[in-house]
Amino acid sequence: MKAFPKLLRRSRRREIASDERGVAAIEFALISTMMFMLLSGAVDVIQMITVHRDLHRITAEAAQVLAACPDSSSCRTDFPLALGDRRVNITPQLTDVQISAASFTRLKDKIDNMAGTMTFLPADMNSDALAMLANDDSGVAVLATYTHKPIILGFAQKWGFTTTDFRAYTVNLRGRQK
Repeated sequence: MKAFPKLLRRSRRREIASDERGVAAIEFALISTMMFMLLSGAVDVIQMITVHRDLHRITAEAAQVLAACPDSSSCRTDFPLALGDRRVNITPQLTDVQISAASFTRLKDKIDNMAGTMTFLPADMNSDALAMLANDDSGVAVLATYTHKPIILGFAQKWGFTTTDFRAYTVNLRGRQK
């Protein structure tokens, strides 16, 4: 007689276990979706950090090359144009990057004699140039901008996340006048 209640207990456990298998499948679906979103978010953050770093490197290198251009050559006007034409070669992973550069002189506490692809310096670059250069000094500036799109753009837009604009610039001294 004692064997009969044990048999009933086992069958109840099996029924409960079979009911829990469906719950486990639903839990797996929910958890795997959340894990996928967390993974794509982590990858997106890493990509954003990499883009930001790359933009700073591009502007620093381009500013050094532009500052090394001799006065007598057409390098000061040709190099900024070449940056725009070769941006796909410069940044193969960032095909939408916009790069602009300028060579200028500080005259009487203002930036003047702009040459290159920029007609004026934005306010933050202008203040850096004025702080760095003395009167009659020449300098160079390079600006790079990029719009980063999230990996899963449709999902991100539903949750209020949009594209992010990155901007990096470098202002360097080109030469001091005596």
